[in-house]
Amino acid sequence: MNEPLHRSFLVVDVENSSQLGNAELAAMRSTLYGILGEVTDRTGSVVVGDDRGDGCLFVLDLPVLDVLDKVAESVVEGVRVHNHTVGPLDWMRVRIAVHEGYVHKDEQGWSSDALTATFRLNDAAVVKDTLKIAARAVGVIAVSDLVYQGVVRHNYRPRVSPAEYRDAEITTKEGKVRAWLRVPGYPEPPLPTLAPEPGGARKKAVPIDESGSIRANNMIVGDVRARTIIGGDNVGGTVPA
Repeated sequence: MNEPLHRSFLVVDVENSSQLGNAELAAMRSTLYGILGEVTDRTGSVVVGDDRGDGCLFVLDLPVLDVLDKVAESVVEGVRVHNHTVGPLDWMRVRIAVHEGYVHKDEQGWSSDALTATFRLNDAAVVKDTLKIAARAVGVIAVSDLVYQGVVRHNYRPRVSPAEYRDAEITTKEGKVRAWLRVPGYPEPPLPTLAPEPGGARKKAVPIDESGSIRANNMIVGDVRARTIIGGDNVGGTVPA
């Protein structure tokens, strides 16, 4: 086995890409990789990209502070510019996860616990739900607790400010871990609210959008919104499931 290398990781995934048809998926990929290509050219980063179908893994030979300040921010800006030039049906929204650690490289690609953790961070339910709630956002950025404690909380640069991050608990196969979320354009991320189950025995996350509606899934028509009737405006509060 080769000696491990310390690298920064960035995973980009497009929201709701599984709902796209083949032609739509191909168009989305073309747009995404166009944005990512411009980002890597502009930032001058040394990047190894790994195609993930509806997203991409970057293994970067860059300090994680630069990844957050230059790469992640440039991806968000690229998506924002794209959305300003197309109609609503062609808008794109992304989840971005950033972590760092040691990684192995072999003939088949890259592998390590830290790399796996980055994918789990990007795919976490709370990350997906936060982006659903943030209807005006073009993306959500999630960083590991390691990255937050080592870089973000120290406020080294204006675009990497702890004021815009909030912590969230993510459940993995190894147990619960702490992550930190930011939604560019929002003073703080609209994290899903925990609502008690009947009897108070358990809790589950209930995504609430910015209009104060609970998002629900209807088996006939798909994603619908149900207005809360009791308790008035419950945004930011606990809402009965």
